[in-house]
Amino acid sequence: MFSDVKELISWIESQKRIVPKTSLQKMLSLCEVFGSPQNKIKYVHVGGTNGKGSTVTFIKTVLMKAGYQVGTYVSPYVISFNERIQFNDHYIADEDVLRIGNQIISKYDEIERRGIVHPTFFEFITLMAFIYFSECKDLNIVILEVGLGGLLDSTNVVTPLVSVITNVAFDHMKVLGNTIEEIAMNKLGIVKPNIPLVTLENEKINKQFKARCKETNSKLILVKKKNIQNIQISKTETVFDYKEYKGLKTNKLGYYQTENASVSLETLDYLRSCCGFKISNEDIYQGFQNVYWPGRLQVLSQAPYIIIDGAHNIDGITRLAEFLTTIKENKRMTIIFAVSKDKAKDEMISILDHLADEIIFTMFHYKRSDTPDYLFSISSNPNKKLSFDLDELLLEAFNKPKDEIVVFCGSLYFVSEILNKIKGE
Repeated sequence: MFSDVKELISWIESQKRIVPKTSLQKMLSLCEVFGSPQNKIKYVHVGGTNGKGSTVTFIKTVLMKAGYQVGTYVSPYVISFNERIQFNDHYIADEDVLRIGNQIISKYDEIERRGIVHPTFFEFITLMAFIYFSECKDLNIVILEVGLGGLLDSTNVVTPLVSVITNVAFDHMKVLGNTIEEIAMNKLGIVKPNIPLVTLENEKINKQFKARCKETNSKLILVKKKNIQNIQISKTETVFDYKEYKGLKTNKLGYYQTENASVSLETLDYLRSCCGFKISNEDIYQGFQNVYWPGRLQVLSQAPYIIIDGAHNIDGITRLAEFLTTIKENKRMTIIFAVSKDKAKDEMISILDHLADEIIFTMFHYKRSDTPDYLFSISSNPNKKLSFDLDELLLEAFNKPKDEIVVFCGSLYFVSEILNKIKGE
């Protein structure tokens, strides 16, 4: 048993991360030890390669504006461990992390007697979230983000009101497969019999979406890109139309956020039309304008224009580059890049090389970080540098001329380190 929450969190984070799975039976059995708390809650289940967190936050913010009590479960965290489990705008309290964590550990003898292997890191915190949400008074719904893939993800023991897949792109190929079709099949594992799926159209895999929904007798609600119109991108907001919704504004930046917002709109419309949720158009318009989701095209300063972005795969970097191309004009741009070893670095750096007037390679203080020297060797940018001092890089960024652009990107671990440094100061 733990008496200090930091020691408990450190212990949780030391547990095994990824182990081979063939079914969800272990997670179901772990839940049964605690009275199957996951069955006491209504859910929206959100999977996808990129955009899950933003979509969770769009849906949550609108539901809260409509007066509902909303839980969210997201991963990974950016600010603190407690960020993973939230009730409305409040992170789970340290005392609840300690209490529920110890409650789970206290059952390890029983877990062993039942022949169940101890929970992995993600199974532990998912179980913690289910227990916490089952205890929340007046909770109306939980927006539950998939951790990895879908089919065998620990969150996939729930039956939601609606399933959501934001998009499908290349990431975690060692686990999910090496083709878009294989990755899509894994993500489609969250689709349950007779439960609708909301997703963004993708010509390569639309047939898979349709086949899976036919197989499960699930309604397919497909967001068509042609319905996202009149997009206006600036350094401070994104404006667009979607179907009958005209002039929607959000403080989330980038073209891809119009897709996340449109997927969220269809999800909210389904909750409103088929699940009894009372959501007005005003709730949607006002909710979208006030979304807070740290570390994703987050602006730290307007002059100089400094942004951080957790883009950590080819699709994410492509979307970031799309936004940067729109706002760059003739301004000088410095990109500061750090990335995990297992990512598609060559392609990511190639995209950024074409944009940056200067590119600086650094690292973050986590074992998965790649070395700046190796990243430097990949780059073909004529103005490339190395730095091992993030404090110095931040100081230099904030002291740049007011018309320059500075971008920190490549990993959510990197973004987390930056935000915690700024918070500490």
